[in-house]
Formats: sequence, structure tokens, C-alpha cells
Amino acid sequence: MTPFRFLPKVIRVLLISNAVVFAIAAIVGGMLGLHLNLPGVGYENLQRYIVWFGGFIPLLPEQIWRYITYMFIHVDFMHFFFNMLMLWMFGAEVGEWMGAKHFTIMYFLCGISGALLSEATYLLGLLDGRIPIIGASGALMGVFVAYYKFFPERRILMFFFIPMKIKHAIWVVIAFDIMFANSGDIIAHFAHLGGVVAGFIYMALYQNVFTKSSSILYNSPLSGFFRLFSKHPGRYKKWNNPFDTENRDGQRTEARVEEPEVLEGEVFYMDEQKRMDEILKKVNAEGIQSLTESERQFLLKASERLRRRRGY
Repeated sequence: MTPFRFLPKVIRVLLISNAVVFAIAAIVGGMLGLHLNLPGVGYENLQRYIVWFGGFIPLLPEQIWRYITYMFIHVDFMHFFFNMLMLWMFGAEVGEWMGAKHFTIMYFLCGISGALLSEATYLLGLLDGRIPIIGASGALMGVFVAYYKFFPERRILMFFFIPMKIKHAIWVVIAFDIMFANSGDIIAHFAHLGGVVAGFIYMALYQNVFTKSSSILYNSPLSGFFRLFSKHPGRYKKWNNPFDTENRDGQRTEARVEEPEVLEGEVFYMDEQKRMDEILKKVNAEGIQSLTESERQFLLKASERLRRRRGY
């Protein structure tokens, strides 16, 4: 797995946040037995306070903070451990590939979707609305869907001993959640399925709208409007672009602008490092897929020159 310090920042923040809440609830409240006596609530263990005030309770859908807070609460060590292991294993590459912004939006949307589907099943009489729902599993199912979309041929050890490709494993997991959704066990299967649904929807938008160069967002008369509010206006087609030329058939073609040759030297090294830092910052914020072909080629060539300088 990726060492902690090399994980995308959003993954590190989520891991630390979950760990802090777990330590307070399970260790301080559960193991050490800290109790509080809050006015109007009474004398109770800290762990139970955290679950009852932070978990998602279908009977109380109007308490909107619960749609977020329930994702950070784990009171059982194995529940916490396996959820964080999944976030570390699958979230690291998905976060790097998508970028912090898209990963964060997808993660929380999937978690909220898990709570919403749980609320819907309670209203249909399929779920006990008095039992709090806790854990990051709904959001993590969305991460698993994204991993499947990016790396369908990757193999994992399903149930820790069955080698299986991601493109098959995802459907096995979904099938289990569907089969046991109304079994009465302690697993929030409907929250998992809500995360799956939101994950598929977000990934469809991500791959076909948010990042696809042929999207209407990038190639239409509306693109001029989107350029005004984008941090990267170069992605959108600029109508009447002065660098565009018309061929004899009246079709528009993009004129190729060659980058000038630059002599190797200290000044070039400084400029190269500055541009590399900017590109890496862009990768961290928006993911590898946000890079243009020119930026990809620059990283490859710069990495090769760096290896030569160091004698690799």
C-alpha cells in the first residue's frame, strides 16, 4: 500500500478524522468508560452520546447534520479497521486519479445517498427507524465503484483468499448487499446500496461530462460562458480563436504551436521545476486525467532528464 505520507491529502484527512472520532468513542468512551451528565439528556457513556447524536437515525430525518456525521463514527475496532483499510487501499489511487475536488464530492455524495436510501426503506417499512446507522461504508462503496471504473482488470483477494478481478468483485459485493438487505443483521446494507447507486451516477457524469473533452461543456457555443468561471479556461473551445486557421474546405483546424528549444542550464532547471510543481499541484487538485497531452509529455521528459542528472 502507499505509505501514509504519500497518500493524497484528502485521504489522509479522512483517515485522521475517522481515527480521532474512533479514539474518542471507542477508547475514551468504551474502554475507559468516560460518562457525561448533560442537562436534559442525563448521565450516559460518552460512546453512546456520540452514536445517538452523530449516527443517522431514520426517525429523525430533519436533523441534517446526521447525513454527514454518521460517516465518521465507528465503535467496533474491526468495523473501523476494515473501513479504513478499504479507504487506504482503494481511495489512494482513486483520489490521485480524480483529484481532491472530485473525490471529496463523490465521497460525501455517496455517503449522503446511503443515508437517503436508508430513510426511503424506513418509510417503506423495511427498516427499523430507531436504530442509528454509523460508519463510512456507504461512502466507501462509491469509492469501490470508482476503482472498478478506473481499474476493472485489477485483481484483489475477495474475502482475503479468492483472487478476483475488480470488474467481477464489485457485482459479488452488490449481490450480497441485495440478498441480505432485509435479513435483520447489524450491517447497513441499504446504506451500501445507496453509495453504489450514487457512485455509478457520479462516475457516469465524471467520465462523460466533467472530464471528457468532447463534452458539450467544452465544445459548444456555451463554452465561452463556462470559460469565464473556470480555473482552466483552456479546456473550453474558444470560438474565433486567433490561433485557429481555416483550411481550403472551410473547416476549422487548430494551429500547432511548437514549444521552443531551450538550452540545458541552471535557468532552465529553475523554470522546469516551477512548471513541474504547477503540474503536480494540478494533479493533486484535479487528478491525472485533468492533464493535457502537453503536460503529460512534459512530466515524462522532465522525469527522464531528472533521472539522467542523478545518474539513474
